[in-house]
Amino acid sequence: MKALWIIVGLLMATCAHATPLADQLVTFFAQREPDYAKGLQVDILQSPSTPLTCAAPRFKLPSNSRRWGALTLTARCDRQVAVLRVRVKVRGTFYRSQRPIKQGDWVTKEDITTEVGRLDTLPANSWLTPLPLPLIALQRIAAGRVLTKNQFRQPWVIKQGETVPITFTGKGFHIAGRGTALDNAAVNQSLRIRLDNGQWLTATVNERKEIIVK
Repeated sequence: MKALWIIVGLLMATCAHATPLADQLVTFFAQREPDYAKGLQVDILQSPSTPLTCAAPRFKLPSNSRRWGALTLTARCDRQVAVLRVRVKVRGTFYRSQRPIKQGDWVTKEDITTEVGRLDTLPANSWLTPLPLPLIALQRIAAGRVLTKNQFRQPWVIKQGETVPITFTGKGFHIAGRGTALDNAAVNQSLRIRLDNGQWLTATVNERKEIIVK
C-alpha cells in the first residue's frame, strides 16, 4: 500500500509540473520567431490521436514549412511520434500602398504606409521589413494593397551590354580587370560577366556599385 501511494504521489507531481501542450507550442514557436514572440498565439487544430507519453515532447517542422499560419508538425516522445495540426498567429508591421501605383513607377516612401496587424493572414512574400527604396513597380498596384516582394524590383545599376570594371579578390590580393555585363543587375545581385578572352564568370554588385569576383 505504501508503494502504491508513492507511485500516485509521483504521478501527481509529474502532472503538476507538466506544461500544457499549447504553452509548450507557444514556447517552441517563440524561440523560432524571437522577433514576433510577444503576443504570439498557437491554436491546436488537431491533437494527437494518442495522448503523448512524456511531459516535454520534442517538436519538429518540415524543412519547407511556412513561418506561421496553418502548420503541421510532429511531437516526439522517445519512440512515440505524434502529428499535430496548429495555427500560429503573429502580429507585426507590414506595408500597404498609399496611392495607386502604375507599372514602371519609381516607388518612394511617400507611396507607402505602415500598418500593424496579423501577419499570418497576409499574402506570401509580403514585405515585413523596411523596403529598400526606391523600387520600381513591376505591375499596377491599387491604393491600400498589401505590398509583396514580387511587385517590385530594385533599379538596375549595371545594364546588359555595358563594359564594366571588375575587381578580382582573394586572400591577400586584388586584381582589376574589365568585362561585358551579360545581365542587368541591382545592388547585391549577381550577374554574368564576359571577359575579353571570351570566358565568362559570375560576379556580384556591392553597395558601392562595384563588381566583385571572389
